[in-house]
Order: sequence, then structure tokens, then C-alpha cells
Amino acid sequence: MSLMKKALALVGVAALASTTLLSVNAASAATTFATPVAPIKGAVKGGTVTILAQGDFEHLDPARNYVGGTLDFYRLFTRTLTQYRTVNGKTDLVPDVAADLGTTKDGGKTWTFKLRTNLKYEDGKKITCADMKYGVMRSYNDDILDGGPTYAKDFIDNPTSYKGPYTEPGKDLPTVICNSKGDAITFKLAIPVPYFPYVTTFGAFSPIPKAKDTKQNYELRPLSSGPYKIESYSRGKELSLVRNDQWDPKTDPVRWNYPDEYHVIMGADQNVIEQSLISDSGNAKTSVSFDTNIITNLSKVLNVAKYKDRLFNFDSAYNRYYAINVDTVKDINVRKAIQCAVDFKSILLAAGGTSAGSYANSTIPKSIKAAYRNFNVCGRDVSKKPEAQLDQAKAFLAKATNPKTTLRLAYRDRGVEPLRAAALEQSLKAAGFTVIMDKYPSSDFYAPAAKRGVPNEPDIIQTSWAFDWAAASGIVYALFDARTMSPEDAKSNQSRGDFADLQKLFAKADTSATAAQEKILGDIEQSLIVDKAAHVSVYFETSHYMAGSKVGGLQVDGGYSTLSVLGAYVKK
Repeated sequence: MSLMKKALALVGVAALASTTLLSVNAASAATTFATPVAPIKGAVKGGTVTILAQGDFEHLDPARNYVGGTLDFYRLFTRTLTQYRTVNGKTDLVPDVAADLGTTKDGGKTWTFKLRTNLKYEDGKKITCADMKYGVMRSYNDDILDGGPTYAKDFIDNPTSYKGPYTEPGKDLPTVICNSKGDAITFKLAIPVPYFPYVTTFGAFSPIPKAKDTKQNYELRPLSSGPYKIESYSRGKELSLVRNDQWDPKTDPVRWNYPDEYHVIMGADQNVIEQSLISDSGNAKTSVSFDTNIITNLSKVLNVAKYKDRLFNFDSAYNRYYAINVDTVKDINVRKAIQCAVDFKSILLAAGGTSAGSYANSTIPKSIKAAYRNFNVCGRDVSKKPEAQLDQAKAFLAKATNPKTTLRLAYRDRGVEPLRAAALEQSLKAAGFTVIMDKYPSSDFYAPAAKRGVPNEPDIIQTSWAFDWAAASGIVYALFDARTMSPEDAKSNQSRGDFADLQKLFAKADTSATAAQEKILGDIEQSLIVDKAAHVSVYFETSHYMAGSKVGGLQVDGGYSTLSVLGAYVKK
């Protein structure tokens, strides 16, 4: 069922601001961010910034995009109702297509956003409130537009059980309302959501003209509302962005437009990209990658003076973990055997060793103190005893009444992910399992791996997550609440968990105040890992991105925990 009572609704903006770098004074937002973003010191216009990528983007359709690096990149041509802006290391929530951060008079159940009335698409046509509403409505057809977040469906009241414009082309979503002048949009929600302006940073809240919607093909040529537009796109090979002359920088508090062109080149492997960026020769001088960490060559560049200014090191919000599919691995003892067989040490070593991350028992970072729990996994503190517990794994497997000893492991063909999967394969084999390795294309992984009841459905999914906002509610609901799933699609709940006792706790969290809610969500995650054995977190990533010496304006983006190219420029 649709998640209509997600507990995020009870976490206020002020509460979020106290636990994360995201902060904004809603009352002053319209005036504070009415002007364009300040120029970057030393930045110049012109030239081409090249982005080196191992694979294609999974989705460029705003409704389907749910990958951090792409959420940053697509802001070059996609504007949303609100958005994150990072300047000099400080990240704020700002109005984007909206002219303010919204107002509510009923505690967050009804939100009205003023809209900027002078925005245009790349074809010169005006961006309208009707386009914004249609962008929201099409996200309801997630049977066709799969892969994206479900927040619009989760929060907006849907008294007529609206299913989307493709399924019900003549039907309206009456709880999204444009005023008579078309300069304001109102959302009537199922429950109060005091921080709804954070939700509206996602692509379901971007304007799309109905006449331009090509359904699942829209991502091949999304219509630009930002400073750049797509000139050409050959899937799996390259993408070129050029300036959008209909974009007005005076209306945009988020984006810069320094390069003449962004050129994305796809298909090189991990080591080739690393070596190219390190060499800093030819086109590499004006190149950067946001899908490739320096890993195999990190020892050559880390703490080396000549690379200091172009190597970006930071602790990432991304947690690398394994979801154990409870639809297909039904016996709790088999799932516990899998947990015990996971060798945290060999997996992190495959990812680059301790410089690539730090062991984690939980997908909730320690910084979220109200929810984080320091529990053991397979009876051990994984930070002190990260090796596989093979004797215990074999003992659990021997106890299984519904033994499943052949497992399908789904992983993405990108970077060191095959190496991490191979490390898990070896430890599972040592515990007595047979492992079928299912390698998915790098640009087509998350949505296919979430399909339920299909041939060759994976038993274990190697995947990752970074919070949608810095609270347990930005993690636990999306990953573990059964209400986000459909019978055919697990969405982000790759473990497919639907446990009655945990669902009761979710229902309790729905109506709890912030502090109590965070505690409940922490309890849910602990139970799902320790008691249900449906999930194994392995480590939080430490990122090491590199750029060429002629690329300026790069910064670590606090909204998407990635190296952002939004302010990139080519140095003279």
C-alpha cells in the first residue's frame, strides 16, 4: 500500500537543521535567496568540462532519478520546486522554481508555494503551474516510470486513488491545486509534513509540459529548465550539454553557467579513469569524474603535495550494504548464516581497504544519535571482529528447516563493485553456499534488482544508500517499510521485508513526536538486522575524487554527498 503516514511528517525543519548541515530560516528564505547565486571567485566563462564516467546514467527523467551523482548533475538542466545550494562548504535549502520555501497554516498538512513567473524552457515557452502539477502527477505512474523516490505518492492526499496520467488520462489529482493566476501551487497532504520543502527537492516536483512527455522515453531528451540543455545523447557512449539561452541567471539562486559545454564520456573502466585523471595530460586537465573514486591508485596520490589541490577527500554519507531477500530466502537460519558468512574485512579490502571506508553495523550514521544503535551482527562487534564467522554460519545453516544453499547475488558492473561481490562470493562458499553471480549493467541495476516474483530474482542484493535528509526517517522508511512496496516492485526496500511486528512499530512511529520517532526507527532497523537477519551493512564510504588541474569551482555538495560539477569552470 502507499505509505500515507510516513513518520517524516512529524520531523520539523528546525529539528532537521539541528542534526544536519542543511539549514534555512523559512520566514526569510524568499528575500535571502531571491538574488542569483554569487559568482565563484576567479571563475571564468568558456571551454569544455569533460566528465569521465564508467557507465551511463541510470535515469535522467526527473521522476525516475534517485542516484546521488545524477541528482547533482541533472540540476544543470532540471529545476525543481526547491533545491539544495552549497556555497563555500555551507549547504542551504532554497526555493528554485518556487519563489519561497512554502507556507502552511495548519501545521504542515497544507502547503502553498509561490512560483517564479518568469521562467522558460529551452524552447522559449513559459514554465507554468500546470506543468509543475503535471510533473507531480506523472510520478504516480511508477509502474512505467520506475526507479524514483515515492515521496509524492507517500505524502499527497489521494482521495480518488489516482494512478497517474498514463493509466487514467482523463482523471485529475485534485489535491494539487494551481491558483487562478497560476503563480502559486498548493499541496494537500494526507498528514502534516512540517518539512515538506525538503521533499520538494526531488524530481517528481519538477515542471514537465504534458505535450512534451514521452513517457519512459522522456529521459532520452528531457526538456531543459536550467542553464544547459542536451545537445546530443548516445546512451552508453556520450552526452553533451550546451548553454540554454532561455535560462535567466537572475532567476536562479542555485546554479552557475561557466563552461560553454559539458561533455560526458562513458564506458572507461575504473583504472583507466584513475590513470587519466592522475596523469593530468591533454583533455584530462579539464576532466573530472563523479562516479569514480580514486581507489586502485590511491596510495600514489593521497597526502602527496602535488595532488592536494585536485584530490577531494571526504567522509561520505553512503553506506554499502547487502539486502537479503526475505521473499526468496524464507528461513531465518539461512539468513543468519548469510550474515555470519559476510567477511567485512575482505569486502572492505576489495573496495580499497580502510582508506575507502569504515566498518558499520548500521545504515544509520553515528551522527544521528537519537537513532543509531551499536548492536552486534552475528554476535560480534564488526568494527573489532570484521572477519567472517564461518563456524556460526555453518551451524545456522545446519539448523535450517527450509534450507536454501544456492543463492543468486546481484551486483552492479561498476568500479570495485564486482570485486566486493567476489569477496562475498568466496566467504559464502566457505560457509557452504553455492553462489550464482548475477552481474547487472552499471546503468540498469536498482530498478531491475527490485522486481518481485520475476525469473532469477536475486537472493542477495549488493547496494548502497545515503540518507535523503539527516535523520533516521530519511533512511529507515524508504529501506524497510513494507508500505512503500507493491506486489511487483520492492522500490528501495530491497530486502522485501514485511514483518507484522515491525509494521506495528512503523505505525507507532507515524504518530510519535520527533525524538520518540527517531528512537523507534532505530529500534526497527536493529530488529530487522539482528532479529530478522534481512540486511547487512558493511561500511560507510570515504570518498576520494580527483579532477584535472584546469578545472576550478568544484566542491563537495552537502545535499547529495558527491563532488558537484554545478560550479565547474575551465581555468585559463
